Amino acid sequence: MAEYRLLTTWRIEAPLELVYAVIQNSLCWPDWWSSVKKVKQVAAGDANGIDSVWRYTWRGRLPYRVVFEVSPTRIEDLVTIEGTTRGDLEGTGGWYFSRQGTVSIVRCEWHVRSTRWWMNLIAPVARPIFTRNHALVMKQGGDGLARLLGATLIGQETIDLLAATAVPRVVPGWWRERGRMIPALVLLVGLGAGLIATVTQLFLWWLSEIPLLETLFRDARLTAAVVMGPGVLPPPSTIQWDILLVATLVHSALSVVYALIPAYLSSRLRIGPALLVGALYGLVVYVVNLYGFTLLFPWFAVTRDWITLVAHLAFGVALMGGCQLLSKHAHK
Repeated sequence: MAEYRLLTTWRIEAPLELVYAVIQNSLCWPDWWSSVKKVKQVAAGDANGIDSVWRYTWRGRLPYRVVFEVSPTRIEDLVTIEGTTRGDLEGTGGWYFSRQGTVSIVRCEWHVRSTRWWMNLIAPVARPIFTRNHALVMKQGGDGLARLLGATLIGQETIDLLAATAVPRVVPGWWRERGRMIPALVLLVGLGAGLIATVTQLFLWWLSEIPLLETLFRDARLTAAVVMGPGVLPPPSTIQWDILLVATLVHSALSVVYALIPAYLSSRLRIGPALLVGALYGLVVYVVNLYGFTLLFPWFAVTRDWITLVAHLAFGVALMGGCQLLSKHAHK
């Protein structure tokens, strides 16, 4: 599961008592916080609210909703509200309050892991986008709180604590050759091979006089439906950029995941046999994508044709060839 540790700080020129009261009353958050779509109390706790359960539904700028439940574990008036979460996000979170003169300082920290499979699938390439979306959600909250209180929001910021404290980690031996094949190179190969496969497919569509944009948008809807649901499958009357974005993220994430096995095999093969193995690997990926995935997502069956097969063969060859080149470069 993808892990996130995010800290947001609001500095607002308003009495701490008012700020605390508004944040504690989360049932009213949808009234002033546009990203909060629904809040519901699921279970009552003790007289102080400990062990109660609250369900939150959020939606930021990206076209998906996040639903999770929070159970308070510590509540100290004007100081802190902490709790555990379960649902689309699992972990802990807390609000922390202090003041400097007439300025109230509010810190909101989340240390959670995503449980939705598609978020974890595309996290290697989409994590910065998810983090940015969270920052925008918190900005809307700070702005909304200031408007509600008729106060001045002096400043606000969101920090990715995991990124800020990241340190180099030991990479397993199979993932690198002589300590030089690092994950960033595998990421590069996966994305590059995915791009080559897409260009190959577009070129073959053009040769076959297949409408490029219409077919490209069709495949984008098919891919985005894995995340957004089959409701996006009917052809839209106009270009839908959210569908194109989600489809690109899913395609990129799968390309990177499929690069793992070639990264392991490439250093053990000469260039000739490696390219042949790459073509066979592309065939395996084709079977997985167009016959395995269709067990869960049957709409992909429409893309079974010789052009898609050739694009997958090009993808496998590009993966293996790219890993060979980068592996040799790492040894120099």
